[in-house]
Amino acid sequence: MPRTFRLVACAALWASSLSGQSSTGSGDSLYGAWCARCHGADARGVPAASVRTEVPPADLAACAVSSAEPVDLWVDIVTQGGAEFGLSLDMPAYGEAGTAEQIRMVVRYVRSLCRERGWPPGELNFPRGFLTEKAYPENEVVVSAEGRGQELIYERRLGRRLQIEAAVSTVFDSLDRPFDHATAAIKYNVWHSLERRAIASVGLEASPPLGRRDRWELEPFLAVAFERPDFIVQGEALAGWEESEGLAGGSLRLGVGREAGRFVPMVEAGWDWARGAPAILTLYPQTWIQLSRLGHVAGSVGIGIPVNGPDRGQVTLTAFLLWDFGDGPLFKGW
Repeated sequence: MPRTFRLVACAALWASSLSGQSSTGSGDSLYGAWCARCHGADARGVPAASVRTEVPPADLAACAVSSAEPVDLWVDIVTQGGAEFGLSLDMPAYGEAGTAEQIRMVVRYVRSLCRERGWPPGELNFPRGFLTEKAYPENEVVVSAEGRGQELIYERRLGRRLQIEAAVSTVFDSLDRPFDHATAAIKYNVWHSLERRAIASVGLEASPPLGRRDRWELEPFLAVAFERPDFIVQGEALAGWEESEGLAGGSLRLGVGREAGRFVPMVEAGWDWARGAPAILTLYPQTWIQLSRLGHVAGSVGIGIPVNGPDRGQVTLTAFLLWDFGDGPLFKGW
């Protein structure tokens, strides 16, 4: 996000030019008057020779930059300025220099600079649940814990739709082998629609015979999500395949949440079954929390409640901490 936003409002330094613009000017003409001195006439991040800034201007024509965040966040940062979001002071508040419609016109123009189709828009990057795999391709580091188990996850986006992932899991219990298993995964966004506020991805997780696992395990999955005015729904279906055993089980996961400022209360349900055993239902009430002003560091706290099965009623604590390194350095944006 700092790459995207640090200087998207740097034209506020030239706010005097605004007075000469028509309130109904087009987005490209307003961009030329307000932003081109910092970002260049072609928006490639090459400023005018006379311009000196604290950080290099962003390449706003890059699809990875222009598509990654929702329009409303662009508008907020341009309107309120960089300091309000823990960003560079080179980004003054622009709300008093231009009208709300002018700011939205410039933001829409910047978003239109991505000429390559197929990039999921940032509006479909919904808050992460504890249990359900996100459908949106991400750049994140996540540390999660449930009861005595922990997991460290690294997610890397490649291009428009692809994401790769590596994870290491540990369990600190009565056994003398805390390393549980390692997993590699790939995820691909097969469909998204901004108009319908919906997205769907498919993927595959693979765990080799390491740690406490003595055979290869594969888990193909489908992840979906959609948003309505009052709630967000995220779901996942996956199957488990084990070496020499074949289909060994599966899971259905569903989460519903509602945004409330920097908090997103949500409830997830997981139905897990293994071959030859009854299905087990577990509920996960939780709250997602935006920790940094920029929104690139977030966390979650909650509990897991088995509804049936041998652990029925045995509540476990759940939590995670994530850093979206695609949005900015860990210690920026606070």
